[in-house]
Amino acid sequence: MNQRLLNLQQALKANDIDQIIISDYYNILYFTGLKIHSGERLLVLLVNQDGLPTFFVNELFSVEGSCDFQLKYFNDTQDSIEVLAAFINGTKIAVDPNWPSGFLLKLMIAKQASYVDGSMMISKLRAIKDIQEQAYMLQSSINNDEVMRRIKGYIKEGVSERYIANILKQLFMEVSGDESFDAIVAFGENGANPHAEPSDRKLRRGDSIIIDMGCHHKDYCSDMTRTFFFQEKTLDDVYDVVLQANLAAIAIIKPGVLLSDIDFAARMVIERAGYGKYFTHRTGHGIGLEVHEPFDVSSSDHRVVESGMCFSIEPGIYLKDKGGVRIEDLVLVTNDGVQVLNKFSKTDYLID
Repeated sequence: MNQRLLNLQQALKANDIDQIIISDYYNILYFTGLKIHSGERLLVLLVNQDGLPTFFVNELFSVEGSCDFQLKYFNDTQDSIEVLAAFINGTKIAVDPNWPSGFLLKLMIAKQASYVDGSMMISKLRAIKDIQEQAYMLQSSINNDEVMRRIKGYIKEGVSERYIANILKQLFMEVSGDESFDAIVAFGENGANPHAEPSDRKLRRGDSIIIDMGCHHKDYCSDMTRTFFFQEKTLDDVYDVVLQANLAAIAIIKPGVLLSDIDFAARMVIERAGYGKYFTHRTGHGIGLEVHEPFDVSSSDHRVVESGMCFSIEPGIYLKDKGGVRIEDLVLVTNDGVQVLNKFSKTDYLID
């Protein structure tokens, strides 16, 4: 059985939980390597404290044999919850996030037990990237760097946000295969919206340009933001403040610090410069198979940082009707410090 499943079984024992129901697409991918979109049909990996897990899957979906679990097929003429219920044999059952309540409520009726939230247990396991995951994350960021390098050549007066976003899709197909999320491209005043969607707004001299983008490598995501200026640097002091906030947060990252301390390091730079109320979001988020994963680099997350954790550092300042600046890096916590995964310049920001 693979190490990830063994780690999960150890977590079940440590938390005195008899079984856990894994249903989320990315959790199943993480623990089994399988990519199955089952639609409305039940798809569950049931993991016990010991022995092989059982994978419940409709016979419409072909699953190749694996030494990591035993297969239990059912068909559309059967009640899938009744099939699953026959294998529930504990008194304390954990359920991962995103399982439709229709399935869970039926199971609670079919099989009496104490059902608990298993989300945190799984999040803790997935937050620590193993050596292979770290390599995938690094390559994903290298690919992201390359696309950012290429897109600069398309940024010219009169192009629209939408045009640049479409070119990004093409470049990602050439370099990595696909985007990990729809890129944010925001010119000038549109940059004041942290989640701006590309529009027909055309580029003009003096505009700030926010590009927030990412791609996949072996299913693992990258995520990076750079802010440029077209022909002349505007929002001059704002850019410098955000850059210093980004660097201040990265500088304190190592095992043993708190995620909230990292957020504080970035936030204090911006507050001391008088822009505190314009930094409107958390400093960062976890990342891996999904672009946004636990845990948050925020004032409310006091979790201790551990080696192998990967998250973003992305302070920003957003000024209504003027524009915004965000600078985002992905970092990997090492045994004695931190590695910044993307290398694209944060000081080469002027585009002629």
